[in-house]
Amino acid sequence: MHVDEIGDETLEITQAVAVLERQIRAAGLRLKESSDFSLFEDTVRATEDRYLMEDFSSKFFDLHSSGAFWIGAWDRKGEPVSVQAAKVEDLRDRSLGQHWQQQQRRMFVDPSEEAELGLEHAHDAFFMRGRIVYHGNLWLRKDARGQGLAEALTQLGFLISLLKWSPDYLYGLMAARNAMKGFGIRVGYRRFAPRGTHWVKPPEHIRPDDWLVYSTRNDLVTLAKTIVSEDPE
Repeated sequence: MHVDEIGDETLEITQAVAVLERQIRAAGLRLKESSDFSLFEDTVRATEDRYLMEDFSSKFFDLHSSGAFWIGAWDRKGEPVSVQAAKVEDLRDRSLGQHWQQQQRRMFVDPSEEAELGLEHAHDAFFMRGRIVYHGNLWLRKDARGQGLAEALTQLGFLISLLKWSPDYLYGLMAARNAMKGFGIRVGYRRFAPRGTHWVKPPEHIRPDDWLVYSTRNDLVTLAKTIVSEDPE
């Protein structure tokens, strides 16, 4: 935990985590945080979507507790209701945009000759450097949507990332329609850049219109303070 970089806000962040956990458990859900990505893959296969992102697949990455975790939520019957994952990259020597050029090619272009990666990624990505967290593979079961759980679960993942790594940035890639409807701001992202990664010809299962959505470390600390200040208890 990078307490020195978070500063004096550690207590407020942990209080915010407790508030979110209470809200989620009040909905009858059991939470589990883990760095076992074999279990993550098994859990994803048990969901109705069964969609495992390449970023969190053992086929492409060795994911360990020092640099990655996932959170799952299950109902009283033991059925999965939500999954999400996060991992941190040390990008002090290159920007996020430059990192995408290498990583997206490895995951999508090399396995498929039909995909073609472009160069015109989100403008902001070429200025983002440092310790950067990618948050993704977020899924919430259809019958649990529209109840505020998406917001609480996502924010929980954000704040656990903040406590673990004190990142300079935390980002995701969000469908344009969701970003424009305000979903990004509701779950805790504070900065938005139309177009995420640029595809000349995207892989069949990748949206070409995703936005880069992200928050700085200070944005995440402010989010934690807001959660605590708005808690009715």
